[in-house]
Amino acid sequence: MKQHATQPRHGRRWLIMIVTFLVALGIGSFGYASYYHQRFKPTQINGVTVTNLTVAQATQKLNQAATQNSSASITMSASKVAVTQAKVKQLLTKRNTDSHPVKTVKMTLTQTISASQQKYRLTTLLTQFKQKIATINANRTKPVDAKVILKNGQISVQAGKAGNTLDEAKMVATYKQQAQTASVISVKKVTQQAVSANSNTLSQTKAKLQKLLSQTVTVAFPSKTITFKASDYLKNGTATAAGSYQFDTSSLKQYIAQLASKYDTEGKAAKFKTHSGTTITVPSGGTYGWSISQSKLTNRILSGFENSASQSINLKDYVTGTGYGKANTVGNTYIEVDLKTLREYAYVNGKLKFSTKVMSGTITGGNQTPQGIYYIMYKQRNTTLTGDNDNGSTYHSKVKYWMPITNSGVGLHDSSWQPSYVYGNTSYRSDYHSHGCINNPPSKMGALYALAYAGEPVIVYN
Repeated sequence: MKQHATQPRHGRRWLIMIVTFLVALGIGSFGYASYYHQRFKPTQINGVTVTNLTVAQATQKLNQAATQNSSASITMSASKVAVTQAKVKQLLTKRNTDSHPVKTVKMTLTQTISASQQKYRLTTLLTQFKQKIATINANRTKPVDAKVILKNGQISVQAGKAGNTLDEAKMVATYKQQAQTASVISVKKVTQQAVSANSNTLSQTKAKLQKLLSQTVTVAFPSKTITFKASDYLKNGTATAAGSYQFDTSSLKQYIAQLASKYDTEGKAAKFKTHSGTTITVPSGGTYGWSISQSKLTNRILSGFENSASQSINLKDYVTGTGYGKANTVGNTYIEVDLKTLREYAYVNGKLKFSTKVMSGTITGGNQTPQGIYYIMYKQRNTTLTGDNDNGSTYHSKVKYWMPITNSGVGLHDSSWQPSYVYGNTSYRSDYHSHGCINNPPSKMGALYALAYAGEPVIVYN
């Protein structure tokens, strides 16, 4: 009987213990929930720990932390936009629904930055931010990237050197991101890293340089084509991991200068077959002709070497002047002025279309007519020519037709003020001469003007 009486008491004891545990658990859970209803569970907001803090306490701590400088960051205190309790409360509500009561949750609080605040951050403050980086870097050592070296036609890799300067480009990029939403701009210091000699990037750079040296650029000249191979002219230089090249281009420049000396016609003396069939040498110094734009051609060939495929270009796109490609310097359409006989001829496609007697300036002295190969700069009707006479007075001569061939004012025009007997008569040249122009009889000049065109060669010789 006694044994049977003890069993119910043991059961009641266990029941009491279970009930007590559940009550305690309920009270604890209620207390935990009540406590964290107004406080943050383990949480970091923008890197600041706010665990167990109320909204007001967390807001205060975030605003204080926002202006604190760190040796690991550059903080722009003037960029501060105060964190509001309303924003923090939104994060608390979100955190309270989180399923991790013990694990620290990292949260981000973004701000609404006005247009004027963003403008201030991205102009005035950004300049100050860059200045802070420059001040720090002034006492630091800049890293030196490894480079691909081309020396005497051979490719090798030159090791770089480590440094500790801040990477402005990366930090500015981070700054601009934060400027959009951060309550305060605080950018972690990032050190510039040198490109190492065994990096994949540099290996690719080396391979690109090897390919570059095999590239060619073919240039079409008037009578032939010339192929430039990179390895023939680029013997020394460097290539960076960023993909830029710096070469010694003196060999290429020298060769192009030699080609210019050979092919340029502008201002040079030239062989010319006159109306009488005699071949003469026209003096140098004229304006007609063309010249290779050496710098422009050099740069185009260099850029062609860097292209992924071989290039073909035409020299005509890299010259200045007039008459490019003319086989006999002036072609078959031109105006010829013979000062010895005071005769003028106009040829069109190799056929004589016009001739007349003319009057010129002197052969020597201040009023001489310049000899050489020139060209008609432009055509003009009914104008007044002005200049200085030998006695210092100024002349004003009205003409119906005007075609200048020099910048100094020498050209072809009609001259109604001249006696008819002076045209073609060299015996009168000492007393009757122009200031250098080719004077045409008024009755003839209109026909010449109709045949001529701007840019047409004018050969003047004695």
